[in-house]
Amino acid sequence: GAQAAYIGTRFIVSEESLAHPQYIEKILKADESDAVYLKNLFDVGWPDAPHRVIRNSTVSNWEAAGEPESGQRPGQDDEIGVTPGGDPIVRYRAMVASSRTSGDIEAMPLWAGQGVGFASRVQPVSEIVNELVEGAESALARYSSLASRT
Repeated sequence: GAQAAYIGTRFIVSEESLAHPQYIEKILKADESDAVYLKNLFDVGWPDAPHRVIRNSTVSNWEAAGEPESGQRPGQDDEIGVTPGGDPIVRYRAMVASSRTSGDIEAMPLWAGQGVGFASRVQPVSEIVNELVEGAESALARYSSLASRT
């Protein structure tokens, strides 16, 4: 995925994204301090799988409870939503809130990297990619200029 370049969060707020509108809005309002690093909160399928999410009620309640392990977390069995296919979403389930997900979107994992503060507007993917290319070309030109002086 895009994690290798640390730009995946930016594409969540693209015009083509299928993310839930509330999720997109949370990203647009967030800054880098809102993305919290966690080792074991959301059940991603293997132990100590580090991940970042926007701080929400689930994260805050878990921290207030002393960051207990799976099986002892507050509201562990609460059904907080429904998938587009009609399956229940249980708190702490690792999933992405799509535009067709319903329920308490704010309490679901709102995946976001440290670069969340750079995601300030919804744009087509083509514009996002063009901005990335232009930024890379500019950085390479500056580097080439500096390198030629030495």
